Amino acid sequence: MPDVLIVGAGPTGLWLALELRGAGLDVTVIEKNLTRDIRSRGAAMAAGSLETFATRGIAQQFLDAGVPIHSVHFGSSETRLQMSREALGTKYPHSIMIPQAVTEQILMDICKQKGVKFLFGHHAAGLDQNADGVTLETKTEDGTTSKFSAPWLIGCDGTRSAIRKLANFEFEGTDGNISGWLADVLVTDPPPDPISVNNESGSFLIQPLGYKNYFRTAGLNLRTARLPASAIPTLEDVKSYVLEAVGKDFGMHSMLWSSRFSNTTRLATNFRNGRVFVAGDAAHQFFPAGGQGITTGFQDAANLAWKLAAVFQGRFTGAKAEELLNSYSTERRTALQGIIKSTLAQTALFVAAESPTQTALAEVVYELIAHPDLNKLWVRRLTGFGDRFPIEEEGQDPLIGARVTHLEVQGGFDALHTAMAIDRFILVVKDASLEDALHQGTSPWAPNIKYFGPSDNISTFGSQWDGVDAILIRPDGRVSWIWRASFPPEQLVPSVAKILGRLCKEI
Repeated sequence: MPDVLIVGAGPTGLWLALELRGAGLDVTVIEKNLTRDIRSRGAAMAAGSLETFATRGIAQQFLDAGVPIHSVHFGSSETRLQMSREALGTKYPHSIMIPQAVTEQILMDICKQKGVKFLFGHHAAGLDQNADGVTLETKTEDGTTSKFSAPWLIGCDGTRSAIRKLANFEFEGTDGNISGWLADVLVTDPPPDPISVNNESGSFLIQPLGYKNYFRTAGLNLRTARLPASAIPTLEDVKSYVLEAVGKDFGMHSMLWSSRFSNTTRLATNFRNGRVFVAGDAAHQFFPAGGQGITTGFQDAANLAWKLAAVFQGRFTGAKAEELLNSYSTERRTALQGIIKSTLAQTALFVAAESPTQTALAEVVYELIAHPDLNKLWVRRLTGFGDRFPIEEEGQDPLIGARVTHLEVQGGFDALHTAMAIDRFILVVKDASLEDALHQGTSPWAPNIKYFGPSDNISTFGSQWDGVDAILIRPDGRVSWIWRASFPPEQLVPSVAKILGRLCKEI
Protein backbone atom coordinates (compact mmCIF):
# COMPACT_ATOMS: atom_id res chain seq x y z
CA MET A 1 0.00 0.00 0.00
CA PRO A 2 1.42 3.42 -0.92
CA ASP A 3 1.81 6.15 1.69
CA VAL A 4 0.05 8.68 -0.52
CA LEU A 5 -2.32 8.53 -3.48
CA ILE A 6 -2.26 11.55 -5.78
CA VAL A 7 -5.09 11.88 -8.29
CA GLY A 8 -4.08 13.94 -11.31
CA ALA A 9 -0.80 13.95 -13.23
CA GLY A 10 -0.76 17.64 -14.11
CA PRO A 11 1.96 20.06 -12.94
CA THR A 12 0.68 20.28 -9.35
CA GLY A 13 0.28 16.53 -8.88
CA LEU A 14 3.65 15.74 -10.43
CA TRP A 15 5.54 18.29 -8.32
CA LEU A 16 3.78 17.10 -5.18
CA ALA A 17 4.66 13.49 -6.00
CA LEU A 18 8.30 14.39 -6.55
CA GLU A 19 8.54 16.34 -3.30
CA LEU A 20 6.94 13.59 -1.22
CA ARG A 21 9.10 10.95 -2.87
CA GLY A 22 12.14 13.01 -1.89
CA ALA A 23 11.06 12.62 1.73
CA GLY A 24 10.94 8.85 1.40
CA LEU A 25 7.21 8.36 0.91
CA ASP A 26 5.85 5.68 -1.40
CA VAL A 27 3.75 7.64 -3.90
CA THR A 28 1.26 6.46 -6.53
CA VAL A 29 -0.21 8.90 -9.04
CA ILE A 30 -3.55 8.02 -10.64
CA GLU A 31 -4.45 9.77 -13.90
CA LYS A 32 -7.69 9.41 -15.85
CA ASN A 33 -6.12 10.03 -19.26
CA LEU A 34 -4.17 7.35 -21.09
CA THR A 35 -2.06 9.82 -23.08
CA ARG A 36 -0.78 13.31 -22.40
CA ASP A 37 -2.49 16.21 -24.16
CA ILE A 38 0.11 18.10 -26.21
CA ARG A 39 -2.01 21.25 -26.10
CA SER A 40 -0.88 23.63 -23.39
CA ARG A 41 -3.34 25.98 -21.74
CA GLY A 42 -0.51 27.02 -19.43
CA ALA A 43 2.44 28.43 -21.35
CA ALA A 44 4.60 30.20 -18.76
CA MET A 45 6.67 29.29 -15.74
CA ALA A 46 7.01 32.18 -13.32
CA ALA A 47 10.31 33.18 -11.73
CA GLY A 48 8.90 32.02 -8.41
CA SER A 49 8.53 28.49 -9.75
CA LEU A 50 12.09 28.51 -11.11
CA GLU A 51 13.25 29.49 -7.61
CA THR A 52 11.31 26.59 -6.10
CA PHE A 53 12.86 24.15 -8.56
CA ALA A 54 16.32 25.64 -7.91
CA THR A 55 16.01 24.62 -4.25
CA ARG A 56 15.70 21.00 -5.42
CA GLY A 57 18.38 21.17 -8.10
CA ILE A 58 16.18 20.79 -11.20
CA ALA A 59 15.66 24.36 -12.46
CA GLN A 60 18.17 24.01 -15.28
CA GLN A 61 16.10 21.37 -17.06
CA PHE A 62 13.24 23.83 -17.44
CA LEU A 63 15.55 26.68 -18.40
CA ASP A 64 17.04 24.56 -21.17
CA ALA A 65 13.56 23.85 -22.55
CA GLY A 66 12.09 27.35 -22.25
CA VAL A 67 12.48 30.88 -23.60
CA PRO A 68 13.32 33.59 -21.03
CA ILE A 69 10.95 36.54 -20.66
CA HIS A 70 11.84 39.56 -18.56
CA SER A 71 8.46 41.22 -18.21
CA VAL A 72 4.87 40.24 -17.53
CA HIS A 73 1.60 41.97 -18.31
CA PHE A 74 -0.78 43.40 -15.72
CA GLY A 75 -4.21 43.50 -17.28
CA SER A 76 -3.39 44.63 -20.78
CA SER A 77 -1.27 47.62 -19.92
CA GLU A 78 1.35 48.54 -22.48
CA THR A 79 3.56 49.24 -19.46
CA ARG A 80 4.71 45.76 -18.49
CA LEU A 81 5.96 44.67 -15.08
CA GLN A 82 9.74 44.38 -15.29
CA MET A 83 11.63 41.47 -13.77
CA SER A 84 15.15 42.14 -12.54
CA ARG A 85 17.65 41.04 -9.91
CA GLU A 86 16.80 44.14 -7.89
CA ALA A 87 13.06 43.46 -8.00
CA LEU A 88 13.06 39.67 -7.47
CA GLY A 89 16.37 39.03 -5.71
CA THR A 90 16.87 35.53 -7.13
CA LYS A 91 19.36 33.58 -9.22
CA TYR A 92 16.88 33.50 -12.09
CA PRO A 93 15.22 36.95 -12.10
CA HIS A 94 13.00 36.14 -15.06
CA SER A 95 10.20 33.84 -16.10
CA ILE A 96 10.22 31.46 -19.06
CA MET A 97 7.77 30.60 -21.77
CA ILE A 98 7.45 26.83 -21.71
CA PRO A 99 4.38 24.83 -22.77
CA GLN A 100 2.61 23.03 -19.95
CA ALA A 101 3.01 19.74 -21.81
CA VAL A 102 6.78 20.18 -21.77
CA THR A 103 6.78 21.06 -18.06
CA GLU A 104 4.71 17.97 -17.32
CA GLN A 105 7.00 15.72 -19.35
CA ILE A 106 10.10 16.94 -17.52
CA LEU A 107 8.45 16.39 -14.14
CA MET A 108 7.11 13.00 -15.24
CA ASP A 109 10.57 11.82 -16.30
CA ILE A 110 12.12 12.88 -12.98
CA CYS A 111 9.27 11.27 -11.03
CA LYS A 112 9.81 7.97 -12.80
CA GLN A 113 13.56 8.16 -12.15
CA LYS A 114 12.86 8.67 -8.43
CA GLY A 115 10.45 5.75 -8.19
CA VAL A 116 7.02 7.40 -8.28
CA LYS A 117 4.43 4.91 -9.57
CA PHE A 118 1.78 5.81 -12.16
CA LEU A 119 -1.58 4.35 -13.12
CA PHE A 120 -3.17 5.77 -16.28
CA GLY A 121 -6.71 5.44 -17.57
CA HIS A 122 -8.31 5.24 -14.11
CA HIS A 123 -11.26 7.55 -13.42
CA ALA A 124 -12.06 8.33 -9.78
CA ALA A 125 -15.51 6.86 -9.11
CA GLY A 126 -15.87 6.47 -5.35
CA LEU A 127 -14.11 7.45 -2.13
CA ASP A 128 -14.31 6.34 1.49
CA GLN A 129 -12.18 7.48 4.39
CA ASN A 130 -11.85 6.72 8.10
CA ALA A 131 -9.45 7.64 10.87
CA ASP A 132 -6.70 5.47 9.40
CA GLY A 133 -6.82 6.12 5.67
CA VAL A 134 -8.61 6.53 2.37
CA THR A 135 -9.90 4.05 -0.19
CA LEU A 136 -10.39 5.22 -3.76
CA GLU A 137 -12.49 3.30 -6.27
CA THR A 138 -11.62 3.80 -9.93
CA LYS A 139 -13.13 2.73 -13.23
CA THR A 140 -11.45 2.30 -16.60
CA GLU A 141 -13.00 2.87 -20.02
CA ASP A 142 -13.84 -0.85 -20.38
CA GLY A 143 -15.79 -0.75 -17.09
CA THR A 144 -13.17 -2.48 -14.93
CA THR A 145 -13.27 -1.26 -11.32
CA SER A 146 -10.35 -1.23 -8.89
CA LYS A 147 -9.75 -0.07 -5.33
CA PHE A 148 -6.64 1.61 -4.00
CA SER A 149 -5.94 2.50 -0.36
CA ALA A 150 -3.44 4.78 1.35
CA PRO A 151 -3.15 6.77 4.58
CA TRP A 152 -3.49 10.01 2.58
CA LEU A 153 -5.03 11.14 -0.72
CA ILE A 154 -4.52 14.40 -2.56
CA GLY A 155 -6.77 15.58 -5.38
CA CYS A 156 -4.83 17.48 -8.05
CA ASP A 157 -7.33 16.71 -10.79
CA GLY A 158 -8.24 20.17 -12.07
CA THR A 159 -11.19 22.52 -11.94
CA ARG A 160 -13.66 19.70 -12.59
CA SER A 161 -12.07 17.66 -9.80
CA ALA A 162 -13.75 14.33 -9.09
CA ILE A 163 -11.94 14.14 -5.74
CA ARG A 164 -13.29 17.50 -4.63
CA LYS A 165 -16.82 16.27 -5.33
CA LEU A 166 -16.39 12.78 -3.89
CA ALA A 167 -14.87 14.12 -0.67
CA ASN A 168 -17.54 16.83 -0.32
CA PHE A 169 -15.37 19.93 -0.54
CA GLU A 170 -17.32 23.15 -1.03
CA PHE A 171 -16.18 25.18 -4.02
CA GLU A 172 -17.62 28.65 -3.59
CA GLY A 173 -17.52 31.49 -6.07
CA THR A 174 -19.15 32.93 -9.16
CA ASP A 175 -19.82 31.67 -12.67
CA GLY A 176 -18.16 33.43 -15.56
CA ASN A 177 -19.87 36.22 -17.47
CA ILE A 178 -17.11 37.12 -19.93
CA SER A 179 -14.66 35.05 -21.94
CA GLY A 180 -11.31 35.53 -23.56
CA TRP A 181 -9.49 33.56 -26.23
CA LEU A 182 -6.07 32.09 -26.82
CA ALA A 183 -4.32 30.50 -29.78
CA ASP A 184 -0.86 29.11 -30.51
CA VAL A 185 0.20 30.04 -34.03
CA LEU A 186 3.13 30.43 -36.37
CA VAL A 187 3.75 33.93 -37.73
CA THR A 188 5.63 35.30 -40.73
CA ASP A 189 6.14 38.74 -39.16
CA PRO A 190 7.01 38.15 -35.49
CA PRO A 191 7.21 41.10 -33.10
CA PRO A 192 10.70 41.75 -31.67
CA ASP A 193 9.34 41.87 -28.09
CA PRO A 194 6.19 40.74 -26.27
CA ILE A 195 3.25 43.05 -26.95
CA SER A 196 0.37 43.98 -24.64
CA VAL A 197 -2.41 46.20 -25.98
CA ASN A 198 -5.59 47.63 -24.52
CA ASN A 199 -7.92 49.75 -26.66
CA GLU A 200 -11.51 50.14 -27.83
CA SER A 201 -11.53 46.62 -29.32
CA GLY A 202 -10.53 44.99 -26.01
CA SER A 203 -7.13 43.57 -25.16
CA PHE A 204 -4.43 41.51 -26.83
CA LEU A 205 -1.00 40.06 -26.12
CA ILE A 206 1.53 38.07 -28.12
CA GLN A 207 4.82 36.46 -27.04
CA PRO A 208 6.91 33.38 -27.87
CA LEU A 209 5.34 30.10 -26.74
CA GLY A 210 8.63 28.38 -26.01
CA TYR A 211 7.72 25.53 -28.37
CA LYS A 212 9.40 25.44 -31.78
CA ASN A 213 8.61 28.77 -33.47
CA TYR A 214 5.08 29.13 -32.18
CA PHE A 215 3.72 32.27 -30.54
CA ARG A 216 1.13 32.38 -27.78
CA THR A 217 -1.59 34.90 -28.62
CA ALA A 218 -4.43 35.74 -26.26
CA GLY A 219 -6.92 38.46 -25.63
CA LEU A 220 -10.42 39.56 -24.88
CA ASN A 221 -12.36 40.90 -27.85
CA LEU A 222 -15.30 43.02 -26.69
CA ARG A 223 -17.49 41.96 -29.62
CA THR A 224 -17.22 38.33 -28.53
CA ALA A 225 -16.59 38.69 -24.80
CA ARG A 226 -20.03 37.32 -23.92
CA LEU A 227 -19.61 34.11 -25.91
CA PRO A 228 -19.56 30.90 -23.86
CA ALA A 229 -16.25 29.16 -23.23
CA SER A 230 -17.40 26.43 -25.61
CA ALA A 231 -17.21 28.84 -28.60
CA ILE A 232 -13.71 27.87 -29.73
CA PRO A 233 -12.23 30.43 -32.17
CA THR A 234 -11.02 29.46 -35.64
CA LEU A 235 -7.81 30.80 -37.17
CA GLU A 236 -9.88 33.35 -39.12
CA ASP A 237 -11.56 34.44 -35.87
CA VAL A 238 -8.20 34.92 -34.21
CA LYS A 239 -6.80 36.91 -37.12
CA SER A 240 -9.85 39.18 -37.05
CA TYR A 241 -9.45 39.80 -33.30
CA VAL A 242 -5.78 40.69 -33.77
CA LEU A 243 -6.49 42.97 -36.72
CA GLU A 244 -8.99 44.88 -34.63
CA ALA A 245 -6.50 45.21 -31.78
CA VAL A 246 -3.29 46.21 -33.58
CA GLY A 247 -4.11 46.65 -37.27
CA LYS A 248 -2.18 43.61 -38.53
CA ASP A 249 -2.22 39.86 -37.94
CA PHE A 250 1.57 39.19 -37.99
CA GLY A 251 1.06 36.69 -40.82
CA MET A 252 -0.55 34.13 -38.55
CA HIS A 253 -0.90 30.59 -39.90
CA SER A 254 -0.71 26.91 -38.96
CA MET A 255 -2.65 27.23 -35.71
CA LEU A 256 -1.58 24.51 -33.25
CA TRP A 257 -4.73 24.88 -31.20
CA SER A 258 -7.09 27.47 -29.77
CA SER A 259 -9.40 27.78 -26.81
CA ARG A 260 -11.72 30.11 -24.98
CA PHE A 261 -11.67 30.71 -21.21
CA SER A 262 -14.00 32.47 -18.81
CA ASN A 263 -13.72 34.47 -15.61
CA THR A 264 -15.37 31.78 -13.48
CA THR A 265 -13.87 32.29 -10.03
CA ARG A 266 -14.05 29.73 -7.23
CA LEU A 267 -12.10 28.83 -4.09
CA ALA A 268 -12.50 25.74 -1.91
CA THR A 269 -13.69 26.70 1.58
CA ASN A 270 -11.12 24.28 2.98
CA PHE A 271 -8.20 22.52 1.32
CA ARG A 272 -8.41 19.57 3.73
CA ASN A 273 -11.18 17.18 4.68
CA GLY A 274 -9.87 14.52 7.03
CA ARG A 275 -7.26 12.49 5.18
CA VAL A 276 -8.07 14.07 1.82
CA PHE A 277 -6.51 17.27 0.48
CA VAL A 278 -7.05 19.28 -2.69
CA ALA A 279 -4.40 21.34 -4.46
CA GLY A 280 -3.93 23.33 -7.65
CA ASP A 281 -6.94 23.88 -9.88
CA ALA A 282 -8.92 21.36 -7.83
CA ALA A 283 -8.80 23.94 -5.02
CA HIS A 284 -9.09 27.20 -6.94
CA GLN A 285 -10.20 28.57 -10.30
CA PHE A 286 -9.75 32.08 -11.67
CA PHE A 287 -9.27 34.12 -14.84
CA PRO A 288 -5.76 33.34 -16.21
CA ALA A 289 -4.52 36.90 -15.86
CA GLY A 290 -0.76 37.12 -15.43
CA GLY A 291 -0.24 33.38 -15.88
CA GLN A 292 -0.63 32.61 -12.18
CA GLY A 293 -2.47 29.27 -12.42
CA ILE A 294 0.49 26.89 -12.58
CA THR A 295 2.45 29.08 -10.15
CA THR A 296 -0.20 28.77 -7.46
CA GLY A 297 -0.44 25.02 -7.95
CA PHE A 298 3.31 24.60 -7.46
CA GLN A 299 3.15 26.67 -4.28
CA ASP A 300 0.21 24.62 -2.99
CA ALA A 301 2.32 21.50 -3.50
CA ALA A 302 5.41 23.03 -1.90
CA ASN A 303 3.39 24.09 1.15
CA LEU A 304 1.65 20.76 1.70
CA ALA A 305 4.54 18.42 0.91
CA TRP A 306 6.93 19.33 3.74
CA LYS A 307 4.12 19.28 6.30
CA LEU A 308 2.84 15.88 5.22
CA ALA A 309 6.43 14.61 5.18
CA ALA A 310 6.98 15.80 8.77
CA VAL A 311 3.92 13.86 9.92
CA PHE A 312 4.89 10.78 7.91
CA GLN A 313 8.39 10.82 9.41
CA GLY A 314 6.90 10.86 12.91
CA ARG A 315 8.17 14.31 13.86
CA PHE A 316 4.62 15.28 14.78
CA THR A 317 1.73 13.26 16.18
CA GLY A 318 -1.73 13.90 17.59
CA ALA A 319 -2.86 17.48 17.98
CA LYS A 320 0.49 18.90 16.82
CA ALA A 321 0.23 16.96 13.56
CA GLU A 322 -3.33 18.17 13.04
CA GLU A 323 -2.28 21.77 13.63
CA LEU A 324 0.54 21.51 11.11
CA LEU A 325 -1.58 19.87 8.41
CA ASN A 326 -4.43 22.32 8.91
CA SER A 327 -2.03 25.22 8.39
CA TYR A 328 -1.77 24.18 4.73
CA SER A 329 -5.36 25.22 4.12
CA THR A 330 -5.09 28.39 6.21
CA GLU A 331 -1.93 29.60 4.52
CA ARG A 332 -2.85 28.76 0.97
CA ARG A 333 -6.40 30.10 1.20
CA THR A 334 -4.99 33.39 2.46
CA ALA A 335 -2.58 33.52 -0.48
CA LEU A 336 -5.28 32.60 -3.00
CA GLN A 337 -7.70 35.21 -1.72
CA GLY A 338 -5.14 37.86 -2.61
CA ILE A 339 -4.34 36.29 -5.97
CA ILE A 340 -8.03 36.08 -6.87
CA LYS A 341 -8.48 39.77 -6.09
CA SER A 342 -5.62 40.50 -8.48
CA THR A 343 -7.18 38.43 -11.27
CA LEU A 344 -10.61 39.98 -10.73
CA ALA A 345 -9.06 43.45 -10.95
CA GLN A 346 -7.22 42.51 -14.13
CA THR A 347 -10.41 41.08 -15.63
CA ALA A 348 -12.06 44.47 -15.12
CA LEU A 349 -9.11 46.11 -16.85
CA PHE A 350 -9.39 43.77 -19.82
CA VAL A 351 -12.92 45.04 -20.53
CA ALA A 352 -12.23 48.65 -19.57
CA ALA A 353 -13.23 49.93 -23.00
CA GLU A 354 -16.85 48.99 -22.29
CA SER A 355 -17.46 52.28 -20.47
CA PRO A 356 -15.81 55.69 -20.00
CA THR A 357 -15.54 55.20 -16.22
CA GLN A 358 -13.79 51.84 -16.60
CA THR A 359 -11.49 53.34 -19.23
CA ALA A 360 -10.57 56.17 -16.88
CA LEU A 361 -9.90 53.73 -14.05
CA ALA A 362 -7.69 51.59 -16.30
CA GLU A 363 -5.68 54.64 -17.38
CA VAL A 364 -5.07 55.56 -13.74
CA VAL A 365 -4.06 52.01 -12.78
CA TYR A 366 -1.70 51.71 -15.73
CA GLU A 367 -0.13 55.06 -14.85
CA LEU A 368 0.38 53.86 -11.28
CA ILE A 369 2.11 50.60 -12.21
CA ALA A 370 4.58 52.59 -14.30
CA HIS A 371 5.94 53.95 -11.01
CA PRO A 372 9.13 51.98 -10.22
CA ASP A 373 8.15 51.00 -6.68
CA LEU A 374 4.65 49.83 -7.63
CA ASN A 375 6.04 48.06 -10.67
CA LYS A 376 8.40 46.07 -8.39
CA LEU A 377 5.60 45.33 -5.91
CA TRP A 378 3.32 43.88 -8.56
CA VAL A 379 5.97 42.00 -10.48
CA ARG A 380 6.82 40.18 -7.23
CA ARG A 381 3.18 39.33 -6.70
CA LEU A 382 2.58 38.03 -10.21
CA THR A 383 5.75 35.94 -10.28
CA GLY A 384 5.02 34.10 -7.03
CA PHE A 385 7.10 36.07 -4.52
CA GLY A 386 4.56 38.40 -2.95
CA ASP A 387 1.55 36.32 -1.95
CA ARG A 388 -0.25 36.99 1.31
CA PHE A 389 0.38 35.09 4.53
CA PRO A 390 -1.88 34.75 7.59
CA ILE A 391 -1.31 37.21 10.43
CA GLU A 392 -1.25 35.03 13.54
CA GLU A 393 -0.44 37.66 16.14
CA GLU A 394 -0.54 41.41 16.55
CA GLY A 395 2.62 43.10 15.36
CA GLN A 396 3.77 40.07 13.34
CA ASP A 397 6.94 40.88 11.43
CA PRO A 398 6.20 41.50 7.74
CA LEU A 399 8.92 39.01 6.74
CA ILE A 400 7.15 36.08 8.42
CA GLY A 401 5.79 33.84 5.66
CA ALA A 402 7.63 35.77 2.95
CA ARG A 403 9.68 33.85 0.42
CA VAL A 404 13.40 34.27 0.98
CA THR A 405 14.93 36.51 -1.68
CA HIS A 406 17.75 39.06 -1.88
CA LEU A 407 19.97 36.75 0.21
CA GLU A 408 23.26 35.25 -0.92
CA VAL A 409 25.51 32.84 0.97
CA GLN A 410 29.08 31.87 0.17
CA GLY A 411 29.17 34.28 -2.74
CA GLY A 412 25.89 33.49 -4.48
CA PHE A 413 22.53 31.73 -4.39
CA ASP A 414 23.74 28.16 -5.03
CA ALA A 415 24.86 27.30 -1.49
CA LEU A 416 21.45 28.15 -0.08
CA HIS A 417 19.65 26.27 -2.86
CA THR A 418 21.83 23.18 -2.38
CA ALA A 419 21.25 23.16 1.37
CA MET A 420 17.46 23.24 1.12
CA ALA A 421 15.45 20.01 1.31
CA ILE A 422 11.90 18.94 2.10
CA ASP A 423 12.83 17.89 5.66
CA ARG A 424 15.41 20.57 6.45
CA PHE A 425 15.21 24.07 7.92
CA ILE A 426 17.92 26.66 7.27
CA LEU A 427 19.17 28.91 10.08
CA VAL A 428 21.03 31.96 8.77
CA VAL A 429 22.87 33.99 11.43
CA LYS A 430 24.49 37.28 10.42
CA ASP A 431 25.48 38.48 13.93
CA ALA A 432 28.39 36.45 15.34
CA SER A 433 27.36 37.28 18.91
CA LEU A 434 24.21 35.16 18.46
CA GLU A 435 25.91 32.02 17.14
CA ASP A 436 26.67 30.16 20.35
CA ALA A 437 23.26 30.76 21.90
CA LEU A 438 21.43 29.74 18.73
CA HIS A 439 23.55 26.61 18.19
CA GLN A 440 22.91 25.50 21.75
CA GLY A 441 19.25 26.54 21.78
CA THR A 442 18.41 24.73 18.56
CA SER A 443 20.47 21.57 19.25
CA PRO A 444 17.39 19.34 19.80
CA TRP A 445 16.48 19.98 16.15
CA ALA A 446 20.04 19.87 14.76
CA PRO A 447 19.43 16.81 12.50
CA ASN A 448 16.88 18.85 10.58
CA ILE A 449 18.75 22.16 10.46
CA LYS A 450 21.50 23.50 8.21
CA TYR A 451 23.42 26.43 9.72
CA PHE A 452 24.99 29.36 7.90
CA GLY A 453 26.94 31.93 9.94
CA PRO A 454 29.04 35.06 9.44
CA SER A 455 31.96 32.98 8.16
CA ASP A 456 29.73 31.90 5.23
CA ASN A 457 29.91 35.35 3.66
CA ILE A 458 26.22 36.17 4.09
CA SER A 459 25.17 39.03 1.84
CA THR A 460 21.76 40.70 1.72
CA PHE A 461 20.39 43.40 -0.54
CA GLY A 462 17.03 45.08 -0.21
CA SER A 463 15.50 47.21 2.52
CA GLN A 464 13.53 44.26 3.96
CA TRP A 465 16.76 42.98 5.53
CA ASP A 466 17.55 46.20 7.42
CA GLY A 467 18.08 45.37 11.10
CA VAL A 468 17.78 41.59 10.59
CA ASP A 469 20.41 39.52 12.42
CA ALA A 470 19.06 35.97 11.93
CA ILE A 471 16.29 34.08 10.16
CA LEU A 472 14.92 30.56 10.07
CA ILE A 473 13.81 29.31 6.65
CA ARG A 474 11.18 26.60 6.15
CA PRO A 475 11.63 23.74 3.66
CA ASP A 476 9.43 25.61 1.17
CA GLY A 477 11.72 28.63 1.22
CA ARG A 478 9.63 30.90 3.46
CA VAL A 479 10.71 32.79 6.57
CA SER A 480 9.37 31.12 9.73
CA TRP A 481 11.31 33.06 12.38
CA ILE A 482 13.23 36.31 12.43
CA TRP A 483 15.53 38.05 14.88
CA ARG A 484 16.15 41.78 14.76
CA ALA A 485 18.75 43.77 16.68
CA SER A 486 15.95 45.65 18.43
CA PHE A 487 14.41 42.53 20.03
CA PRO A 488 14.86 41.77 23.80
CA PRO A 489 17.91 39.41 24.11
CA GLU A 490 16.18 37.10 26.61
CA GLN A 491 13.62 36.11 23.95
CA LEU A 492 16.21 34.84 21.45
CA VAL A 493 16.31 31.11 22.27
CA PRO A 494 12.71 30.74 23.53
CA SER A 495 11.32 32.35 20.36
CA VAL A 496 13.22 30.16 17.87
CA ALA A 497 12.61 27.02 19.98
CA LYS A 498 8.88 27.73 19.95
CA ILE A 499 8.81 27.88 16.16
CA LEU A 500 10.94 24.77 15.70
CA GLY A 501 8.74 22.86 18.14
CA ARG A 502 5.71 23.85 16.11
CA LEU A 503 7.06 23.42 12.57
CA CYS A 504 10.14 21.14 12.62
CA LYS A 505 9.66 18.55 15.37
CA GLU A 506 7.75 18.32 18.61
CA ILE A 507 10.05 17.88 21.60
